[in-house]
Order: sequence, then C-alpha cells, then structure tokens
Amino acid sequence: MASKFKRNKSQMESRPIMDFQSLIKEDKWLITSVLVVVILTFVTYRGALDNDFVDWDDYAYVVENDLVRSVTDMDAFKHATKAKTTIVNRDPAPLQTTVGDVFQRIVSLNYHPLTVLTMRWNNNVCPNCYEGISAKPFIKWNLILHILNSILVLLLVYWLSKKNIFASVVVALLFALHPMHVESVVWVSERKDVLYTFFFLAALLSYGKYLDQKHWKWLGLTFVLFILSCLSKAMAVVLPIVMLLMWFWNDNSKTPFESLKKTLHPRTVLHTLPFFGVALLFGLIAVDVQSGGDFYGLFEKGTRTVAINDFDTFSILQRFQFASYGFLEYIIKFFIPKELSTFYPYPEQATYDTSLYFRVAPIVVAIILGLALYSIKFTKSIAVGVGFFVTTVILVLQFVSVGMVIMADRYSYLPYIGLAFMLIMLIQEYMPKNKQKVTYIVVIGLTLLFIPITMRQVETWQNSEVLWTNVIELNRLKNGSLPRNIEQPLSNRGNYYGKKSERAKTQQESNLFVEKAFNDFQMAANLGSERPEVYEGIGNAYGMKGEFAKALENYSIALKFAPKRGSIYFNRGVTYSILKNPEMAIEDYNKALQYTPEIAPQVYTNRGLAYMELGQNEAAITDLKKALQYNPNNEMVEGYLRQLGQ
Repeated sequence: MASKFKRNKSQMESRPIMDFQSLIKEDKWLITSVLVVVILTFVTYRGALDNDFVDWDDYAYVVENDLVRSVTDMDAFKHATKAKTTIVNRDPAPLQTTVGDVFQRIVSLNYHPLTVLTMRWNNNVCPNCYEGISAKPFIKWNLILHILNSILVLLLVYWLSKKNIFASVVVALLFALHPMHVESVVWVSERKDVLYTFFFLAALLSYGKYLDQKHWKWLGLTFVLFILSCLSKAMAVVLPIVMLLMWFWNDNSKTPFESLKKTLHPRTVLHTLPFFGVALLFGLIAVDVQSGGDFYGLFEKGTRTVAINDFDTFSILQRFQFASYGFLEYIIKFFIPKELSTFYPYPEQATYDTSLYFRVAPIVVAIILGLALYSIKFTKSIAVGVGFFVTTVILVLQFVSVGMVIMADRYSYLPYIGLAFMLIMLIQEYMPKNKQKVTYIVVIGLTLLFIPITMRQVETWQNSEVLWTNVIELNRLKNGSLPRNIEQPLSNRGNYYGKKSERAKTQQESNLFVEKAFNDFQMAANLGSERPEVYEGIGNAYGMKGEFAKALENYSIALKFAPKRGSIYFNRGVTYSILKNPEMAIEDYNKALQYTPEIAPQVYTNRGLAYMELGQNEAAITDLKKALQYNPNNEMVEGYLRQLGQ
C-alpha cells in the first residue's frame, strides 16, 4: 500500500534547529509573511473596535465584576443613570479587590485567574458609554492577542514544515481570517480563548526547541507556559497529548509506524508526566467548579450554581450522537463556513427523533478516525492533523453536556490549526514540487474570500440587540414561528431592552424599550420556558410599567425555578418596598444577601431604607454604614445617614 504514495525527499530530511533571531535577520520572506498576516488580520477585524459589550457573560466577566471594576465606578454609573446625568470623565477609581482575590474567586463557573487579571488591566471609565465603561480596550487586546497567535501559528508551521514559507502562510491565514474564529476574538468574555491559545502555542514552540536541542531549559520553559495557559483556560490541559504528537512528527524513523512505537515508549512518555500531573489537577478543578463546587474550599464561589447539566438529561447514545454531530459540523464549517450563529441550541425532541443526521453521525466519525489511524502506514500528516483536531476539540463535544448549546464557533479556535496543517502537509508531501506553489497561491486566494464573511460576522457582535436578533432569525421556522430551544436568546435580548429602558433619555423611549423587553420575555414564557430569568424579566417589565401585583406574581414563579437566586429576592424586595410593605421587603433582602453576597451594597442600602420606614433607626444606620463602606462617595446614602443624625 505504501508504494502507491510517493513522499517528497525533503520530508525525510533532518530538521534544522530553530533560531528565531537568525530567522528575523536572514529570512526576508518570513518577515514579509508576518507583516502580511498582521495587516490582513487587522483590516479584517478593525470594525470590532466599535463594538460594545453584549448581554452574554460580559456583565459577569467585566461590567458587574468587582474583580475588574471598582464598586465606586459601578455605583457612580447607576446613580448617574437614575439622575439622567453623566459620570465625570476621570481615571478609574481604585479597585476594592486585590490580585489575591482574582486567584481565589471563581467567575461564571470558571477558574481562569490570568484571564480575569488581564481584563482588570483594561478597566476604564467612559462617561458616554452604554455602561460607563468602554469595551474598546478589551476588544483591542483580544485582537492584539489574536494577531500574536496568528504569528505563532505561522512560526510553528514554519518549523513543522521545515521552513516551507507558503505552507506557513496558508495555515496562518486560515487561522487568522476564518469566520468561525470571530467569536473568540471580538467577544470580550472570550479573552480566555485568545489568551490560553497564546501560551499554548508559545509552549509548543518552546517544546519544538527542546526536540531540536534536547536541552532541559526548553522543557522547563514549556512547563511554565503550560501552567500559564491552564490559568487562562482549563482547555489547555490537552497540551501533553499535543506534545506527544509533535514528538511523533519530529521522529526520523524509517516508517511512521516505527515513530509511533517510539513515541508511546515509556522512556518517551516519562518526560511528559509532570505535564499530565498538572493537566489532571486543572481538569479536576474545572469539573468541580463547573458543577458548582469550590474545590475543597480552596476557592470562593461565584453567583452561578452549576454549568454541567444533569447526566440523566440525555442518554449515553444521545451524548455520542450530539458529540458526533458537533465533530462533523466543525469539519464542514472549516471548509464551508455558512449559517454561522453565536448560539446552536440542542435539537427539539421531534427534530431529533426524525433526523437521519444524528443517527449516521457516529458511524461517519468512526470511519474518519479509522482512516486516520490507517494512514499511519504511509504518512504522518493525516494522523497528526486529525490527532491535533480531535485532541483540542474533544473536551467540548458535549459528551458531558455544558450549557444550552450543542456546539459553538469559539470551540474551533485552536482545533482548526490541525485541519489546516493536515491539508497543507498533504499538498507538500504528495503534490509535485513544480505545482505546489501554484496550489498554495490558489488556497491563499480562497482563504482571502473568507475576509468579507468574517467582516460580516464581526458586525453581528455590535451589541446585544444585533447579536440575539441574528440568532433568533436564523432559528425561525419556515412557518415564521420560533422553536422552544430559542428561549435563551429571547431572554438575553429582553435583558438588553430592559437595560436600554433604564438609560433612555426620554420617558417615551424608556416605555418603548420596556415594551420590547416584555414582548421578548413573554414570547419565551409562551414557548414553555422554565428559565428563571424569563419570569424575573417579566416581573421587572411589569414593575417598570407600574403593575406591581403582576411583578410579584412573576418573581414568585421565577423563584420556583431558582429558589437560591439572590437577584430575584432583591427585585421582589424592592417591589414590596414600593408597595409599602417593609416587613416582607426585609425578608427578601435577607435572602438576597444570603444567596448573592455580591449585590451587598444595593441590599444594605435598600434594607436600611426599609428599616427607616419601620422606625428601626439603629438597624437602618448599621446597614447604611455598611453600604457606605463599599462606596464611600455615595451621596445618597450619606444623605439618609444625615437624616438619622449621623
């Protein structure tokens, strides 16, 4: 069989030792290629710098996160909004949290302190911005990291392909410009993707240096970069397996099968054991915190309770079918990136029951993996490319269901390097040399066709309204109705309209957004939603419309689905306060503080006012002073304390 495939002689030559300083000095083509990648990437993504935060994790990660923003700044913006004024143009106030807090606290059911730390550095005050903070610095640094990652991809493939500049440029451009990667770059909350990939790729380059020189300092550097990658996102835990793939690729045995045996030899695996140990630790942390844990009390829990769905939600067969579906869809969208969405919901039961795709998908995946293993008889390229893809995507294939989506564009960010590398290496191995450059140019030309698609995808992240409207319309049925599995996008758009109503300049504009929010939440409820935020949103909308009895009714429905969600108790408490029922309000404020201590400043203020109404001045003074500790410049709280003789 192997005789049918003629490998280029250069494929078996020994690999030159990497020396990036000499590369920069001597290889003009490499420098030119880097500049081309940088310029094209920036031009394609520059529109993202005008985008805003979106109502999808950005509030948890940045806008309402005291690890990133000062409580003083957050309160100042809220008070300015209520008073219909603007906040003062100034530098950000000092943060009340420390770097130590960053490394101790779980954010949105994830432990990635390095990611949060870099977001902390992007903190700013923007008087004219939607939330009193500009998204531009966050998106700018996401883009810078993406450009750096594209350069690292170019350098990595340059080494893997033995200085094939055309192959390097093709893979780098596919990585830099692919429309599926927009989500990882322009979504503020996905800083973790571009950051962990930066350290991941840097670790692979360092490991390549180790393979060339067998000097332990490079392995030590690889280990440090690996830890930094894990501290950015737990997905990095697969790096030790990718290291073994690189060892396999780098080995100069006569046949790929002999290289495989050497790679799996205990003496080879031994040097990766510390890496597997770190991977196991971060893997255990990730599973625990995604399940709502604090890893044996080591970390401080956040406000969300669980991300991993109950294992009984889907059968084992369904899990394999969903995973296989995602696996195939990622491959298809690598070549044909159409109907891209920021939200791919699980299929409704009726669709799943009648779909041939879900039944056949596992068989097709098994065939692909079988052929990849069989290819080791005559080439390494397929096994390494598919191996890289599988290794870096397998953790997000929904064997263990996390969240509401069956797949996500961001999960392709690192895995697509494997598919692109395989494609280009096969051209290098089996295509005659006199045709290779022309083929590379054609592939580069086809890749450039991604630019307008990527630009359009960047525009879908302008703000929450554009983002979620795009998702809703993509999932609309042929008869114009909406499926039940689109309730979260409706809820998220409703939240956006609710926030817009609070920031509206006129009462008429505010009423318009309240009505839009109410309609979205009501549509989600009519679809049979059991999401607590849907009924909390309906309650908020009724409250803004002055229909407080209906607001209380919907808050109570929301609490049936989420009896430990502090924000619902707080909003119901506010409603009780408006209805002059301070006793019931205080009960709800107590529970809000118990379940969601992050909203303590608002709770202490409102509970203090409730105590004032009851004539319990000592309790009121205690609460208002606690509120003032969070924001010493809160003039409203100071005014109430003066009324109480303080």
